[in-house]
Amino acid sequence: MSDHKYDNPVHPTNKFGHALDLLERNLGDAADGIHLDIACGFGHIAEHIVEKFGATYVGVDIDEAELAQLRERGYEGHQADLSRPGATELLRSIIDGRRVVSVSFLDGLEHLTDGQFALAAIGEVLAEHRAVAVISVPNTTHIDLGIKTLLGDWTYTPAGLLDDTHYTLYSDRSLRDALLAGGMRPVDEYNVLLAQSDQHFPADHLGLADHTSFGAWVRSMRERAEPHALVNQFVWALTAVPPRPVPAPELERSDIFLSVIIRNQGRRPQELREALLCLAGQTHQDFEVIIVAHRTTYAEQIGIETVIEEQPPSLRGRIRLLLLDHGPRSAPLNVGLQAATGSYVAIFDDDDTVLANWVEEFAGAAQGHAGKVLRGVTLRQKVTVTSVRDVAGVRAIGAPTKHFTQKFSLAEHVFQNQSPPIGWIFPRSLHLDFGMTFDESMTTVEDWDFLLQAAEIAGVADVEKVLAIYRWWVDRESSRTLHSQEEWRQNEGEIARRIDSRPFLLPAGDTRELRVKLRRLHALEVQVTRQNKVIATMQRQADRQRRTTGRPAAAAGPKTLRARLRLRTRVRSAMGLQPGQPFLGPVRRRLKVRTRIKQLAGR
Repeated sequence: MSDHKYDNPVHPTNKFGHALDLLERNLGDAADGIHLDIACGFGHIAEHIVEKFGATYVGVDIDEAELAQLRERGYEGHQADLSRPGATELLRSIIDGRRVVSVSFLDGLEHLTDGQFALAAIGEVLAEHRAVAVISVPNTTHIDLGIKTLLGDWTYTPAGLLDDTHYTLYSDRSLRDALLAGGMRPVDEYNVLLAQSDQHFPADHLGLADHTSFGAWVRSMRERAEPHALVNQFVWALTAVPPRPVPAPELERSDIFLSVIIRNQGRRPQELREALLCLAGQTHQDFEVIIVAHRTTYAEQIGIETVIEEQPPSLRGRIRLLLLDHGPRSAPLNVGLQAATGSYVAIFDDDDTVLANWVEEFAGAAQGHAGKVLRGVTLRQKVTVTSVRDVAGVRAIGAPTKHFTQKFSLAEHVFQNQSPPIGWIFPRSLHLDFGMTFDESMTTVEDWDFLLQAAEIAGVADVEKVLAIYRWWVDRESSRTLHSQEEWRQNEGEIARRIDSRPFLLPAGDTRELRVKLRRLHALEVQVTRQNKVIATMQRQADRQRRTTGRPAAAAGPKTLRARLRLRTRVRSAMGLQPGQPFLGPVRRRLKVRTRIKQLAGR
């Protein structure tokens, strides 16, 4: 090995070792043909290719000095610049009619001024020879780089993630797009993970430390948003596919304001009718409806389709029915979330109802609070099942009540959920850009878990108007009756554990609320302490009387208690004592002084 910055040994844990493992998993036994190593440099994997797979090694690079060392070891090497038009023909001339069984392109793409010519050439070779390729590319969205960039630091280094010779920087998404444009897609991956990359400096950088509050919070956000925070190098096995142009950046991701997701099992058609009636009567119609039929029989599915067909054309044309035959109760929410196209998303349980201005008020609030979770006032109403002319329906058995708080408080929601899902909507960006989904491991309170995360990231804007009615079933099964109280407690405990396991961001104003409540709690604790002392004093007095007289102290009646209180008040006033000041001590001291004066006067 030389002291060249790119002359690194093959090791099971680095890009070379991972690339060889991918070839072994996807290439199989000994191969009769050539292995094309593009951007081969010193040809680090040449011996391993020959020994492990029996293929003929052919190196391609632009650096003649490195190729010369490769040839001195007895391997074939060709100088070629694949960053220009004609790269495909250049590779074909090097192949010279031989069969290609595999291709490697390790840490070369980022060095090219235009990598699309090289990728297109490799894609053509894979398609023509039905070969497999492996590629490695540095990940410039590593958490270390993300944190330092957030804090305004961008430092190039001689080698590593920000190698000063890199032309193009890649994320997981941009690399996949570039590969598709070149006619390739990943079929396997074995990425190189590093908790501390070469950009993890200086050593005392508080943002990079995972045990600081800032570092832990940023890392928790990053890991939820996208799974490659610790990937140092993408190492993928590729196959050929038809090329697809790189999509243009999405400046606007939706022309629709709201996507309404309704999960349904086809067992309550009348309630679905009522839910869709509420939507048909909305004063603002900028929304779509996604009904997810979850674990339905064929007859139940037909029932849902029948209800949809009954809707007016203006609404029916905006309804999509998706079928899901597996997963827990939160699975249809995630299916609907993936299919949604609106800027905002609402969860509409079909047994709840909304007022006619539900969408309109939320759309108006979004104008001044874009990106925030929007929350209206929700009332609760007790209902039961009824039947009218043999048609099942819902009957209210009481007026709607203000059971939930009118204004949102994240600090209060950490303790108890006060927001049924029908009463709030959230920006779809939470799913697209922050990776948020409904936790399918939770059998209950999945909406509460989602809301806490959404409120922490996006904040909440209150719409202080009644917009929805949450139905409280008295004598019919619901999630409240289908799941035991122990199951509810376990899920609520899991939410508490998650909150306690990482830093939690509170919005402006919530700390004031916490101060007020903590001050009130402290005052109550002081009051309880004083009351406990009074009780202890009274108990001691009762014990003394019992020891002296042999009889327990008689319980004071109402008249006696009132007389004692009046006497106590007069004594306090005469002695100038303020409410809350100790009472018995000063009285005893004055009585002792008075008795002593009488004794002296009697002498």
